Amino acid sequence: MNRIGIRRATFYPSLLLLGSMTLLALINGPLLLRLTNTLHGFLMAQFGWLYALTSFTLVLIALGAFCRPIANIKIGGEHATPILSRWQWCSITLCSSVAIGLLFFAAAEPIFHMIKPPMTAGVAPMSPQSGAVGIASLYMHWSFTTYAIYTIPALAFAIAHYNLGMKFSISSAMTAALPIKMGPITRQIIDALALIALVAGMVASLGTGAMMLSGGLSRLFGIEINDTLIAILCMVVMLASALSAASGLLKGIRFLSSWNARALVLMATLVLFFGPTAFVVNGGIDAFGRYLSGFIRTSLSTGTINDDGWPRAWTLFFWANWFAWAPVTSMFLGKISRGYTVRDFLLFNFLMPAGFVLIWCATFGGLAVFTELNTPHLLSETLKNSGPGDVIWVLLEQLPFALLFVALFLILSLVSYVTAADSTIDAISGMCCDTQSSAGVSSSPYYLKLVWGAIISIITLVLTVNGGLEALKMISTVGGFIGMLIVICAAASLTRMMFSAQHLPVSQRKSIPQFYNP
Repeated sequence: MNRIGIRRATFYPSLLLLGSMTLLALINGPLLLRLTNTLHGFLMAQFGWLYALTSFTLVLIALGAFCRPIANIKIGGEHATPILSRWQWCSITLCSSVAIGLLFFAAAEPIFHMIKPPMTAGVAPMSPQSGAVGIASLYMHWSFTTYAIYTIPALAFAIAHYNLGMKFSISSAMTAALPIKMGPITRQIIDALALIALVAGMVASLGTGAMMLSGGLSRLFGIEINDTLIAILCMVVMLASALSAASGLLKGIRFLSSWNARALVLMATLVLFFGPTAFVVNGGIDAFGRYLSGFIRTSLSTGTINDDGWPRAWTLFFWANWFAWAPVTSMFLGKISRGYTVRDFLLFNFLMPAGFVLIWCATFGGLAVFTELNTPHLLSETLKNSGPGDVIWVLLEQLPFALLFVALFLILSLVSYVTAADSTIDAISGMCCDTQSSAGVSSSPYYLKLVWGAIISIITLVLTVNGGLEALKMISTVGGFIGMLIVICAAASLTRMMFSAQHLPVSQRKSIPQFYNP
């Protein structure tokens, strides 16, 4: 039997605040955008060092966990059975994190950096060297550090929830091995704050994603891009995501992710084969060397001493965005990990997804750099005149069988967004209810998933048509500061587990016999 109850201090305040912010964005979007931009600028100026240091430290913790005895722990206990097969786990993990943003920005971001490279790179704009800097920056912003930001709180949550029997709440990851006491209401408020930041980012992502997808439809079918088309795309994506999430982890989410992962691999392979293969491979390796050699310097750069705004505009902005998504995403990643060891967890949530992202970025980023160097200003002018969403479509049109590539990429983008959104809706719904199944896997009722799907759709439709998406996006980024504090506590909790069992009660040490011996 399942015990179900709404967590009032999480669900209702989230709805109220999201509704209030949506209303303010409608009434005076520019004012809200100015306020959030000012707050974001303040946080970057005063705490940029903390964003940089935290993200860098998370990579070290993820690598260090492989070498500690904690790597041998089985999540859920010695006799726990996996919820998913290894392929299912790998595909869901990959597709829940590779959303529409990477698909489009893998082509557009290197062009941004070719136009205006960072001061510390010491390269001329639009030069071949700026192309290598662009791909290396793409690696930096989307691969290992990004997945460390997700993996560490997810691992702390998985151990807290499955091995220590703590609540399905991100606060469980924060307090699993720290001397911090939280009452039920405090835990729910923390979940509500994390939820608001995520939903705001999800709404902005859905709105901008719909506008990017409309560009593909326009090129494929000659359809005029208008509010009606964007609204239809928003509704289709969120309805499919909500239905997939409502069908359960072992049905819709598993099915879509499995096929989407295959499609991602196929798409990258085809582009690599029909594109400038030698340039992409050689350029990708060159950029990887630049990425590795400058990893520490770039990770810890805030641009303060040399008055370079590039780190705050790019690297630190990305970290803030990932921190906003991390608390809720980590709960989903932790939820599906039962039955596997911590070493497996790090492999499937940190190394393998980051490795795939490197290949994807090398393929599409390399193709973009090659095209810009050999057809000067084609992509840079597209970026300036039409925005980053159109770069990928212009790029694909340079390949043989262009129409086929555009059609495949359009379908892949649509399915990728659905597979990322359904896992997020599943986690959001789980945070809003107090449910524990007899199998020990937290689950939320299907109607709650449909409700959140409808809420996100309505907010997106209203703001996409009337303006205000940018303001909501900045709210999410500002919320990344709260997300970072949550992740810091989760990382500290996991680190104490890694190095000393004495910080846990005897009863908790016994619950993980592979490592914690009284």
